Amino acid sequence: MTPTQTATSNGGALWLGDLTKGGVGHAVSGLVLVDGFDPNNRDPEEVAIMEKARDFSAHSVFFEAGRNGRPGHAQAFVFVDDARTDKEFAELHQRLWSWGGVPLIYRKTAGLIQLFRCAHNSDFLDKNGKLVCNPIKTLELAARIDEDAAWWDATRIRNGTIWDDPEVCREMLSSTRAAHRRLIAAVDVLYRTLISENVLNEGLSRRLLILSLLIAYLEERKVLSSDYFGQFVDGATKFFEVLADGPALIRLLQSMEDRFNGHVFRLDDEEKAMLRGTDQLRRFADLVEAQKEAGGQLTLWKTYSFGDLPVELISHIYQLFVKDNNSSVYTPPALVRLVLEEALSWKRLDQLEAEKQVILDPACGSGIFLVEAYKRLILHWRSRNNWAHPSVKVLKTLIRRVHGVDMEAGAIQLAGFSLCLALCDALESEEIKASVKLFPILANRSLHHDCFFQRRPDLPAP
Repeated sequence: MTPTQTATSNGGALWLGDLTKGGVGHAVSGLVLVDGFDPNNRDPEEVAIMEKARDFSAHSVFFEAGRNGRPGHAQAFVFVDDARTDKEFAELHQRLWSWGGVPLIYRKTAGLIQLFRCAHNSDFLDKNGKLVCNPIKTLELAARIDEDAAWWDATRIRNGTIWDDPEVCREMLSSTRAAHRRLIAAVDVLYRTLISENVLNEGLSRRLLILSLLIAYLEERKVLSSDYFGQFVDGATKFFEVLADGPALIRLLQSMEDRFNGHVFRLDDEEKAMLRGTDQLRRFADLVEAQKEAGGQLTLWKTYSFGDLPVELISHIYQLFVKDNNSSVYTPPALVRLVLEEALSWKRLDQLEAEKQVILDPACGSGIFLVEAYKRLILHWRSRNNWAHPSVKVLKTLIRRVHGVDMEAGAIQLAGFSLCLALCDALESEEIKASVKLFPILANRSLHHDCFFQRRPDLPAP
């Protein structure tokens, strides 16, 4: 990948001081301006990142140099003299941290350059859970720049050696404190608490927990307005106030199933009977809403911007629910993308489209590979259609091109959730609101709870 604006890097941190709202001072290799970016003849993954940057109103994106014919990864979003207050930038930091697509954020304001981290602690919240603008490093433009600090050095960001510095990795990266790992750990603690205290039975606890994450996503995408919940409980403005009332919860989920379809929100008769008969839903709702993260004071729901979390994260939660953890292996998203870049190259996807083939995962688990494959299908369709955004009809056609089989019923259910979230993620909020019967039914059509070798004669040829 060769970014749109290319030149020999001036190195050091001077590039940050030279940035202007309308462009750059000295052109820097790897720095790509959002304004005026032309997606034609660009790598689809670069285009996707640049569109994300535009959605966040970033000034530019800093890309690492590509290697071995592969595009370079985005290392940082850069914001220059934007109109956000510190509080608004703290909200933006929370969203970017939850998304996890870049490890670094640079913000240039009058006389200052601030560095924020997105793959480490939730620095945007104080000890009381209030949003704060809290950069990990601040540089006064008039001060002497420390050339030994890799995070200010354009050359080291571009060639990737920034991450060869142990000090940088210690301060900017964490395998346990970054958003996605922390959310999985927090849900694990919550799930174990629910089961150990016998609040609800295991299957229903798991189902309601996943539905809570899905509805939190729809709430933050503004698909479900605050007055929507008042239809089911007088005065309710959020999901947790309905979650505590069994009959109201049944009516809410039925309303959502009627609206969205796909059997995503459907309850069977046994589940409905349990919800009507239990007196533990208030306790369940309180535990879910007020759950503290392991070793911290922050609540699960205040820390994350659920509308910005990558949809494949739902699939990763599957590992928490598997009785035999030896049969399930956590697959890091980076590894998933690496595998699919090889198996589903853009040229291979051209062939798949021309021959109307499908993508099949014979042991799909909760669908982490299927979700990434679906996202690549969408990106491929857009790259071959002048970067238009696909209609709901196109998205439904593409989602039926990914097939999965697994012996765990819970895994198949989660795969369906994740794929429906991926479909939502490709739409604007207003499109989701306007859609009727948005989710296609995938169970027993493209997702099968079965043994692959028994199901194989009935499956479409990949």
